[in-house]
Amino acid sequence: MSRTSALIAAAVLTLLILGAFAYWALGTLIHPQVTMPLSVVRNSVAAINAPAGWQKIDTKQGFSFYAPPGTTFQPLQGEDSQIGEISGPTFMLRYDFGFYSNDLSDAKNNPDYSEESVSIQGRAGLVRRATLQSEAGPHYFVGLYVREAVFYSKYPGRWAALEIHGTTASAQDRATVEQMFKMIQFGP
Repeated sequence: MSRTSALIAAAVLTLLILGAFAYWALGTLIHPQVTMPLSVVRNSVAAINAPAGWQKIDTKQGFSFYAPPGTTFQPLQGEDSQIGEISGPTFMLRYDFGFYSNDLSDAKNNPDYSEESVSIQGRAGLVRRATLQSEAGPHYFVGLYVREAVFYSKYPGRWAALEIHGTTASAQDRATVEQMFKMIQFGP
């Protein structure tokens, strides 16, 4: 092998290694780290006891959940992820389930912003809340972000994230939506 060929081969190998590292590193930058004490994660995988009358809704897109009567689900066409709408009598939610889901950190710009670490089927997540003011009155924002919802073995080292967000008619309705979040189940 000539010296030029060896240099070209070394350059190509170096670029491949740098590319693999960049792919891995960008995955951690796109999705912020969500941390939770290990004791909370270990103790959170329990049977789901939905309130009487609540219905199970299977999105057939990698997760299901329980919701109050009258809740509807509509899958939508996404480009690089699974998206859809979940609506009930007092709330409207949208979700994005994929590699580039929004972490909802822009909600921090609201004066009464709050967040809470939660465990969703043993996975660390964040519930984010805020009150949005408009001419029609307040809207109660609620969102869930689960950074590592489902691991994809065909994409080594890649996790799909689940982001659900929307508004409710009241703070009490927001609590109902948060209860729905806690009953999400991941699976085929």
